[in-house]
Amino acid sequence: MPPVIQRVAYAQVSTNDTWQVQLRYSITSSGGPCLSEDWFKKWTSYSTNWAYLKALDGAMTAEQIIVRAGVKDEFGDFTYAIQGLRGTVSFDKDMMTVQLQQPRVLPSGAVHGYAPYYLNGTYQIVRQ
Repeated sequence: MPPVIQRVAYAQVSTNDTWQVQLRYSITSSGGPCLSEDWFKKWTSYSTNWAYLKALDGAMTAEQIIVRAGVKDEFGDFTYAIQGLRGTVSFDKDMMTVQLQQPRVLPSGAVHGYAPYYLNGTYQIVRQ
């Protein structure tokens, strides 16, 4: 199933006067090994991507921002930058529109075209 995107993005000033914007989503899955008791169970996992931007106004190209995915918790920062993004992130008042594409990477490591970034869309910005 595709991710369910939370359409509110939380923004806070990070180091070096950079804004950190949280893009939150959830994925619901089901199933398990055949003929197991878990076969019909469903579970939902919650995740966050972080976009790092210099400002929350105007429009920026993918080259001007950093998007990180992974896990950031009390044990540490285990995130990684999503490489090769292209497109834009733009702002209008308290709204942010993400229109990015990410490379399709083959098992060989070669890039074979681009796919829409899975958290594209319009978000309401809440400044913290």
